Amino acid sequence: MILSITFQLDPISNNAPSSLTNSIDNRSSINVTALQMQQGSKTYTLDQNSSYKTVFLAICQLFGIKETLAQDYCLQLESSKKYLNWPPQLEESKTKHIVKQLYESGETALILQLNPTYRSSKWVKALNDSETNEKDIMFHLKYKLQENEFAESFIEQNGMEGILRMVANGKGNAQTYSLASLRACLEYVSAMEVITKTPHLVKQLFNLVDSNVVGVCRGALELLFVLCDFRKEEGFKSVHLAAKSTAVAQGKKPYLNVIKLLDSGDLETKINAFTLLNVLLSTCPSDEKVGKLCKKWGDLGLHDKLRSLTSIQQQEFQVQLEIYEETSGVNLRTKASRLEAICNRLKSKLSEYEAQQPLISILKEELKLAQQLIKEASTDRVFLSSHPMQRYLGPTIQSYPADLSFLKTTAAERDKINEFEKRILAINEQLRQETKLSEELKNQVLANKKQFDATLAELNEENQRLTQLEVKFKLQQSISPSSSSQQDSSINKKESSNSSTLNDNEIQIIQNSLKEATLEIERLKLAIEEKMPPNEAQQIFSQSLINTTTLTPTSPDINNGAPPMAGGAPPPPPPPPPPPMAGGAPPPPPPPPPPPPMAGGGPPPPPPPPPPPGGKKAGAPGAPPAGPATIQPNKPVINPSSKMKPLYWKRIILPPSNRNESIWDQVLEPTFDSKEFENLFCAKKKVADPSSSSSASSSTALVKEGEKVKLVSLVDIKKSNSIAFMLAKIPTSDGLKKAIDTVDNSILGKEIIKTLITNVPTEQDYQLIKGSEIHESKLDKPERWILEMYGFPMMKERLVAWLFQLEYQEMYNNIIQILEKLQNAIKDTKSSDSLKKILGIVLVLGNYMNGGSGRGQADGFTLEILDSLATSKDVENKTSLLDYVSKISMEKYPKTMNVAQELDSLKLVQLSISDMSTDINDLDKQFNISKNNCKKVLEANIPSTSKFQSTIGSFLDKTEIDIKNLKDTQKNAVDSFIQLVEFFGYPKSYATTASCQQFFNSIYSFSLLFSKQCQKIEKEREALAKANGDNGGVQNKKIAGGADPLAALANAIKLGQTGLRKRPGPEGGSQLNLNK
Repeated sequence: MILSITFQLDPISNNAPSSLTNSIDNRSSINVTALQMQQGSKTYTLDQNSSYKTVFLAICQLFGIKETLAQDYCLQLESSKKYLNWPPQLEESKTKHIVKQLYESGETALILQLNPTYRSSKWVKALNDSETNEKDIMFHLKYKLQENEFAESFIEQNGMEGILRMVANGKGNAQTYSLASLRACLEYVSAMEVITKTPHLVKQLFNLVDSNVVGVCRGALELLFVLCDFRKEEGFKSVHLAAKSTAVAQGKKPYLNVIKLLDSGDLETKINAFTLLNVLLSTCPSDEKVGKLCKKWGDLGLHDKLRSLTSIQQQEFQVQLEIYEETSGVNLRTKASRLEAICNRLKSKLSEYEAQQPLISILKEELKLAQQLIKEASTDRVFLSSHPMQRYLGPTIQSYPADLSFLKTTAAERDKINEFEKRILAINEQLRQETKLSEELKNQVLANKKQFDATLAELNEENQRLTQLEVKFKLQQSISPSSSSQQDSSINKKESSNSSTLNDNEIQIIQNSLKEATLEIERLKLAIEEKMPPNEAQQIFSQSLINTTTLTPTSPDINNGAPPMAGGAPPPPPPPPPPPMAGGAPPPPPPPPPPPPMAGGGPPPPPPPPPPPGGKKAGAPGAPPAGPATIQPNKPVINPSSKMKPLYWKRIILPPSNRNESIWDQVLEPTFDSKEFENLFCAKKKVADPSSSSSASSSTALVKEGEKVKLVSLVDIKKSNSIAFMLAKIPTSDGLKKAIDTVDNSILGKEIIKTLITNVPTEQDYQLIKGSEIHESKLDKPERWILEMYGFPMMKERLVAWLFQLEYQEMYNNIIQILEKLQNAIKDTKSSDSLKKILGIVLVLGNYMNGGSGRGQADGFTLEILDSLATSKDVENKTSLLDYVSKISMEKYPKTMNVAQELDSLKLVQLSISDMSTDINDLDKQFNISKNNCKKVLEANIPSTSKFQSTIGSFLDKTEIDIKNLKDTQKNAVDSFIQLVEFFGYPKSYATTASCQQFFNSIYSFSLLFSKQCQKIEKEREALAKANGDNGGVQNKKIAGGADPLAALANAIKLGQTGLRKRPGPEGGSQLNLNK
């Protein structure tokens, strides 16, 4: 497709000052005026697959316009003057394809020019430039404003103010052209809205009524009554305010200048002045106001002037005379004169009708012929087709491109689309299944977590009980070791006679293993809850109490390497004990007892197999699992010469027969250097301190190779775990003491201080550790930390005061924000005009519905009823009372549609007065506690607390003033809320019983429903207006149709064809109005 592109400049570049012309020329990289004169139009070959942006930039480059400046330009169809991609869409997906736009328009000739926004900005600048030629500017501007896009942008940039200034200050042709430009602006709805909302513009327009130039005065009157009629009540208020302010400035009575114009020698001026007065009466908001205006105008001599002008036979004047009589109720003519005027009007209408009949007959014949042609073409398929595209593909339209096949959708493309749709459906179904599965897995995880927590709680209880028994047992041993040893020997003898009883050594092993396992579980749980980094958690677990490589099995059925018995009968004598394991032998006394019988009874099992070589115990790592049903390993047992690091895998034992082929049958196991491997991956060996080994008397200080010292934990397990995790985050005891003395926030933060407060060493913890008489080297780290920090003076008091200092600002800001939200909500609710208007509508409708009952004649109502407006339906159960309230409000007060935005602050109120008081009391309570703690520290006279006293002391002094001011702010907010409650008619006690959230939520929820209903009504109106309008929504931008919309509307108003309001006259409304 070949496009013809013409570069076009705005006329202002040829008539404006050189500065303006240069500014436009500088926007492009070349002199576009010279380019256009020398080279004229250019052609461009359009690629059907190119996007609009690609085509547009290529056209700009064709005329030497850089890409950075291309945003100031746009493309326009030459014939229809329609812009392509305007307003511009930033997203390419939302931009209509240029080929489709050209195809729909049927044009291939385009114009490249500056976009409307940029051009209108230059025109506005020219209006404000004192050096511009006003007459030339206004002459060209009148024609430019006929373009919708340019006019809308010009109005948006407040260009009308410059036009009005030129109308007021200009003379001769400049003033006439300016008034014509102002008329061109006011043809647009947006201009009517802007001038109505700008009082000084209406006042400037009203001042033109006093102009000595007849054309200016006549035009100003026409613009005023069109503005007033189009904007209804808003137009009346604007014009009435301008009339009063002008009269005050001139020292005259309002509208006296308009009434004097009825004496003008120009008939059109008389009609326009009379029409303005009638339109003001028609748009007046109340009948009472109409009566007052008529009385004032009568006092100014209006009625006498009109009676003297009844002889004017001009149709517009006679229509306005009849409208004024019906609206004001004043008889200006006799009844015979009125009937005669009506008769003459009917005769003229009849004459017009008869004159139009020949033309109507011709149009009827043309219509019949066109209908017959369309019917024949549709039947013979000569021109029309079921698909509109086929008409353009035929040879009847020569201006279209020869090849438009790319606009068709081929069968292959349709198949691809169907295939993609099926894939999308399959993916959606798969996504739905995976979502369902994920929900099931999530529920399963939550259930397992609950079960884990319950089991963990049971283990904690059992661990506490066993720990208490252990401590008692150790104390008894320390008191009477001899009796304990005798008791042990007797127990051993007793156990040797009864194999089903465990000895104390095994009980001790079980208790220690259970305690250590529970401790590890607690630490793991705390690590998960604390969300600790992996390196930090690994550091803690490296210091764990459990040595997993040296744990011995605790199950009684595997202690001696014998497999479990199937029955409950006594087992045969055990085999001789295996040789000791490599890496260290267990302590010799006491000897392990034989395995107990299995529960449930039954015949005795067969003799057990001999123990494996190397002393491996059944059930131990590397040994075959116990039980008759367990598959025995086929590979030989490996006994490294050194203890190796464990590799925690789940091994697979393949059955010798009756199985499928496995990958493990095909795996080759190569040879390797076992010595090198042992040196690399053997367990770490602890080397005893040579200084401690010199003392032969201290046997506890010697650490044998392959063993780990078992540290003792005495305090509560939960506190022990908390301290253990805390120690990884805090400095050493000396560093911690120094940080507390100096109140160093860089070392201790809020969370660490909270943990420190809960773990401050107590007298009970200290006595428990000291009473155990266990050497400090055997104590776990939490116990050693308690001993180091115990006795640090006023530790908890200082930490509590320090924590309050760190948390105070956040608590204070939260309370301040809550109070500010409450104050904003109170202010917005009390000052909302929209809410007052809506409540007024509800009140008047409610009193009407409750008329004649005890609920009627109400001065107000409680806000709870607002929630039921949406559920109160009419007799047909279609329209709710809220719908009706919204409808009336949109008719009377359109701005109330935004009431939800005005009351947006109400949704932020969340607390009641009592809750706010509780928060402030809590803050005050913590302040008093910190103040007392600081006082205690001061009285203790601790030398190292000077930094603490200066830092925390000055902070508390400032905080005391802040809390006092906060209480005053709260009191003011509460008083304001009580006043608001009383403002809505509630008793004062309601403020203490109902929460702020409840009160404001009832208002805000209603405002949301109301705004949504108003938006729905607005959309319905827009859709109806769009359906009734011509050419989509283009004509809706102007106040009326036709080439001159303002003149058409003004003529309709003069002839009474716009539905001006009538009021029944003294004869009960029997007067005729044939112009409706």
